[in-house]
Amino acid sequence: MDKTDSKSPSLVSRRDVLRGAAIGVAAALASSLPRVASAQSAPTKTPMKLTFWTWENPQQRPYQHKRIQQYMQQFPNISVDFQYFTFSDMGKKVTIGYATGTAPDGFATGDWLMPTWLSRKLIAPLDPGLLGYSSLDAFRKDHAEAFVAGSIHEGKAYGYPLWFYGLQNYVNTKQFKEVGLDPVKDEPKTWDELGEVAKRLTIKKGDKFERQGFKFAMHAAQWTIMQFNPILIQAGGQWFDKSGKCTVNNAAGVKAMQIRASIAKKYGAEDPADSLATPPIPWMDWLRERCSMFSSVPLGPAAIKPINPAMESEGYYKAYLMPGVIADKRYSTCYGFNLVINAQAPKPKQEVLQHMYRYMMSDLVDCWRATAPFTLARKSGWTDHPEVKNAPNIDAIIRSKDTGVFLPRTPVWNELADAIHRAVQKVLLDNRDPKQALDEAAAEVDRASADFKKS
Repeated sequence: MDKTDSKSPSLVSRRDVLRGAAIGVAAALASSLPRVASAQSAPTKTPMKLTFWTWENPQQRPYQHKRIQQYMQQFPNISVDFQYFTFSDMGKKVTIGYATGTAPDGFATGDWLMPTWLSRKLIAPLDPGLLGYSSLDAFRKDHAEAFVAGSIHEGKAYGYPLWFYGLQNYVNTKQFKEVGLDPVKDEPKTWDELGEVAKRLTIKKGDKFERQGFKFAMHAAQWTIMQFNPILIQAGGQWFDKSGKCTVNNAAGVKAMQIRASIAKKYGAEDPADSLATPPIPWMDWLRERCSMFSSVPLGPAAIKPINPAMESEGYYKAYLMPGVIADKRYSTCYGFNLVINAQAPKPKQEVLQHMYRYMMSDLVDCWRATAPFTLARKSGWTDHPEVKNAPNIDAIIRSKDTGVFLPRTPVWNELADAIHRAVQKVLLDNRDPKQALDEAAAEVDRASADFKKS
């Protein structure tokens, strides 16, 4: 038992489920990666205690925990107080930590929050050499372009990569077939097609849904904005103009809100108030087969089997690309996570944290096995591994990562997400006019931007 782990339950070890050719491929892959941290000498001989925070996820949080435990076993003079919080609360917890002087030495953060930390000078620049790279340019070339856009600032790297992925439309193929739909031929490619398919999949008894055709997440602001973001951009909108004014309430924004609300209001295929979703498992309605389609991050056997073993064993699920306003404009939000360092942490701690981060992500084959099908930000050959190439739905998963659009880069991210979440609730739950709800949201965001500039 890890006595320094003050927040999380004990970690259950993961066994490799697919071995075979993996050992040989892993060796080949390792040659293309930065030299692993485990091959280095100890980063310090002085006893040191670090604090590290991350977000809860059934696969990703245990993997981070496992690697940190292994790191402490290898370097017993270093201890790490490992804590985690829900995905939706993580950014706010760190913000409060900075305000109260209790922020951790290092933490994992969504790439959408990088402007929040950078604009306030709250995170420290990283040394590519300590991360195993010969230069910043080598670091840049080894990562997805979208990741680099959020992690390199004014010629310095501020984030070390974890995972980077898009959202897909996960469908229950058994339910498709039950209503005479072909899971291949009837893939919905536009939002209108999605509405019509969802309508056919819906089952109601009177006013009560027994099965919803499609569900958007309504449990957390971060999920609301992730799902609204590509619709806004597909509709020709943008979050801010060049002056920084929020423009989500223009004609394109209203059109996007109407599309967002159409599954419930136009097609009658969704009840936004009826959901089993929780921050750790937003896709619970789909796993319980209470809805036929759900917009989700990559899902694989490790996420599906514990809740719905029949769905996993019989394989009656499929991932599509998310629909578009038009069929040739299909993409989702794409986002990822960085390991960052508190700028207020002493320099020796900053250096050891970088040594630890390098170790945490030094075995991409091990990482994929434990956290698949979450895709990685690093380019170094892992997509050619047979276990990756043979993963279910991998084509849609990789394509959504490569074609996705990114969340708005703004230092008032939390305020923006909360404002959009409230706007969607007003439209769907209170039957408010979309333009009025978005006017109120834009005004909230502009006030937050003005307050930020004053501070």
